[in-house]
Amino acid sequence: MSERINQYRNPLVGSNIQRLRKERNLKATEVIAKLQCMDIPITTGTFSKIENGRNNPTVDMLIALTEIFDCDFNAFFYMGK
Repeated sequence: MSERINQYRNPLVGSNIQRLRKERNLKATEVIAKLQCMDIPITTGTFSKIENGRNNPTVDMLIALTEIFDCDFNAFFYMGK
């Protein structure tokens, strides 16, 4: 089982996943399908909860998302302005 990134007190990672997805004009279902093709077990409900900070993404998921979003791993921890 892969380690999880804890968003309990700060949903920064989830909001950055959502921001990166929207910047690339991807629907959540498209990202989910790509993750599933990369053997990352994820459902629509779980992905929504991750984006909204109510569930924690795995490190494996974040690594896969760097490929999908063509971004650096640090992009998930970006604090913005």
